[in-house]
Amino acid sequence: MRRSYSNTIQTFNKIQTQVFQALYSSDENVFVGAPTGSSKTICAEFALLKLWNKRDNSRADCVEPYQEIVDQRVAEWRRKFGNVQGGKEIVSLTGETSADLRLLEKGDVIVCTPSQWDVLSRRWRQRKNVQTVALLIADEIQLIGGEVGPTYKVIISRTRYVPAQTEIKTRVVACGASLANARDLGEWIGAPLHAIFNFLPR
Repeated sequence: MRRSYSNTIQTFNKIQTQVFQALYSSDENVFVGAPTGSSKTICAEFALLKLWNKRDNSRADCVEPYQEIVDQRVAEWRRKFGNVQGGKEIVSLTGETSADLRLLEKGDVIVCTPSQWDVLSRRWRQRKNVQTVALLIADEIQLIGGEVGPTYKVIISRTRYVPAQTEIKTRVVACGASLANARDLGEWIGAPLHAIFNFLPR
């Protein structure tokens, strides 16, 4: 972990420090609500690094609300994780199903919009690589109340349903702005009370 951050961060901020144990030392579902600019992306990265500690070639899916954020995330994580454990393959979906199935097979982290993941995961029974996604990072989860909300709700509900049918666990880590109903949202994604973090907007 030190190698991933030693060039950019001397110490983690207060929010990162408080959520670290829940994200890096457990496999529980977690909700992190914190103000814009508090580096919540690094909190999500703790869950990625936890996943990679298992060294079992598990893949992760990171859902971003808009394509421009997908592109930023892919560029950032390719720089940051390109040399982790021999190099992690960070891919973004295209919206073209046959190409995306190939990307899903080769990617360690699949970054996509809610609608792109909805299309791929809809036929999860026929797609083993969808069933075996071990971590879903749902970013900007506060937008569940906006235009991407219905699709976001569908893919998170599906992500929680599939393990109940396959007995292959998928961890859900949701990050977003501070919310008035954080406990409700955290419980909906399956996070225990001690893994629901909602910091003051200021």
